[in-house]
Amino acid sequence: MYRSLIMLTLGLILCGQVLGQNTARGRVVLDSNGKQSGIVGVPVFITETGEQTKTDTGGYFSFSTSGKNKLTLVAKFASGDTSIFLYETLGNAFPVLVKSAEQMRAIRIKVEKAGTQIQSHGIRKIEVLNEGEFKKAACCTLSESFETNNTVEVSNADGVSGIRQVEMLGLAGKYVLMTRDNMPFIRGLNVLTGLSHIPGPMVGGVHIAKGAGSVTNGYEGITGGLNYALKTDPKDPRVFINGYVNSQARSEGNLILKQNLNKRTFNHLYLHYGNQFLAFDKGKDGFSDLPIYNRISVGDQLNFFGDKLEGQFGITHVQEKREGGDIRNFNGSNESGLFKFNMQEDHTEAFGKVGIFLNKSGTKSFGNIFYYNRTKSSANLNNLLGRTYDGTQNTWSYTGLYGSPDSEKWSIKAGVNMLLDLVEENYNDSFKSQYSPERKELDAGGFGELVFKNEKISAVFGARVDWNNLYGILFTPRFHFKYEISQQQQVHFQMGLGRRTPWIFAENLPLFISNRALIVPSMDSSSAGVKRAYNLPQEVAWNGGGSYTWHMNFLRFPSTFSVDAFYTYFLNQMVADRDSDPSKIVLENKSGNFTYLAQAEWMFKLHRRLDVKMSYRYVNSQMYFGIVRRLQTQQSPHRALLVVNYSTRNKWLFDLITQVNSPKRLPVTSTLPELAQMPSQGPWYTILNFQVRKEIKSWEFYTGCENILNVFQTNPVLNYTGPGRQYFDAGFAWGPTMGRNFVFGFRYSFK
Repeated sequence: MYRSLIMLTLGLILCGQVLGQNTARGRVVLDSNGKQSGIVGVPVFITETGEQTKTDTGGYFSFSTSGKNKLTLVAKFASGDTSIFLYETLGNAFPVLVKSAEQMRAIRIKVEKAGTQIQSHGIRKIEVLNEGEFKKAACCTLSESFETNNTVEVSNADGVSGIRQVEMLGLAGKYVLMTRDNMPFIRGLNVLTGLSHIPGPMVGGVHIAKGAGSVTNGYEGITGGLNYALKTDPKDPRVFINGYVNSQARSEGNLILKQNLNKRTFNHLYLHYGNQFLAFDKGKDGFSDLPIYNRISVGDQLNFFGDKLEGQFGITHVQEKREGGDIRNFNGSNESGLFKFNMQEDHTEAFGKVGIFLNKSGTKSFGNIFYYNRTKSSANLNNLLGRTYDGTQNTWSYTGLYGSPDSEKWSIKAGVNMLLDLVEENYNDSFKSQYSPERKELDAGGFGELVFKNEKISAVFGARVDWNNLYGILFTPRFHFKYEISQQQQVHFQMGLGRRTPWIFAENLPLFISNRALIVPSMDSSSAGVKRAYNLPQEVAWNGGGSYTWHMNFLRFPSTFSVDAFYTYFLNQMVADRDSDPSKIVLENKSGNFTYLAQAEWMFKLHRRLDVKMSYRYVNSQMYFGIVRRLQTQQSPHRALLVVNYSTRNKWLFDLITQVNSPKRLPVTSTLPELAQMPSQGPWYTILNFQVRKEIKSWEFYTGCENILNVFQTNPVLNYTGPGRQYFDAGFAWGPTMGRNFVFGFRYSFK
């Protein structure tokens, strides 16, 4: 629901004769051009009494006045909006709130849009992050927009490339189904850099769901789903401009142009440019702490709505070049034998979504989703070893989805998927390692979901059957369950099987920025003729877990407390082993790896303009490296987060973010010569960010300081004094490679 299209009204009507002297009725309605209709399922909190109720099919609800003369009624909407109504009893005559300003005098209204919203009334628990949440972190791409979130973690993959690795439920981003408008946009060759190619200021919202997801989106989401959408509201400003610079020589620019073609068709054009134009060596290890880069992105999306059809079409192209390595490369040196890293990516994607309504009411529909992706990636990972990688991916997919109308208890959803990957890769280095795998992988399948709902219990029984030309017949079951303890408290449980084809080179590029020899036993063995990707089985894992959510009132304001616990067990997993031998990287299949995760989070208000979020996450991820099972490398078992946001009446906004990270295990180096060894783990460290924002009419200006405590790692590179020598390895980053950073930016919207 869009704020500009929706007038949320609460009709308070005379009903003491029916419900008694201490009970009243209200209604939440949608007002569209003077036509009002009730909204079903909206939670309404009564702050003074702690009561929570929910609207029925007509939008009506009842609540107890408890003899009080004044009550604060708070309606929370699925879009993330929170509407606060200060209600005064005037005898038994309750005023009616309507669109007319003259009739609204008796009631004061404040509408807030929460940056983060936990939606727990659906069968799945979902975290919703909107534009307001992204503004709390000044920079810049979607991969850098999760500073205020403890579910998705992003950190440096190494000390040279600047690639940001994503984790969810203690597992790498490749196990997360990352989609745009529920289409699989980030996978394969761009799984490491895909989020970095999405400008944060252009994102309208992100939905995060833990655990195995719906079978309608395929079988690849093992540990969770991250679905994002760009700004496509028909009431968006016609022009949106964002500019950003920082003290570390980085700049970003974003432009969105919207055009209403008619009442039912509108178009958004997206333009982005970003660069890092200077290299720094704050750690004095001889290597640039950040790569210099240039990135250009152009996109367009057309949305239309009709009586029998609705849909959207879009296209995006991203081009990026980055260079890193010895700092002398950027200081005009012509010396030979200097270490260099460079990488170039070209990514183009196009999609179409068309929904066909099969009856006049729109309760029966058939959806069609078409998607095409072409990614070209070229990297010089270590010029001194001649280590290079080139990959090309072409992907086509189609999904057809049928939905039936809901009955009182049962409904169904069914459809078909088809996905084709054409992949060509070429890896070379001076160890005489050369791999040139090519594959044509076709997957076609059907899926179905049976949904059951009653007053307390909701459940989804889902399954899909796929035929894969490399792996045969694949069966994927999933189950989701919700029990509503009360209107304030819900318990969710889910369990399912997930699987994916590994992309062993593209997913491990940062590890190849080293002098380690690459060993791929499956491709070097006599079974090289086996018709599988890299002669490896698919990665397959069971994921199960549950959550408890409690929507309550704290200090007379809405508050949400939640607890999550998940367990993932791998039947097969492709592991990059850097522990068994410090001179090698061994990529091989393992079974029996597992991950536990527990997370608790509390969001509340201390004042009407003071929001607080506290979160703690524990993860225990155990993997086999060789024959020894160890903690996963470069992952903090403990992580705490505190976010405080304050706003003033004259539109000053203050954001404080504190992250506390426990030590991360680093790859084993105890068998190396003493001068070449690294610590077994990093230290505890705390990241503190502060930002000030000011809104002035159509403008918003922001400035602040990231990493106020100036925490940074001086030597993320093993044996950095001699990259041409044995044991050189850039993959020992445990934290930031740059220290304190001052930022400045602006946003401008022209209606």
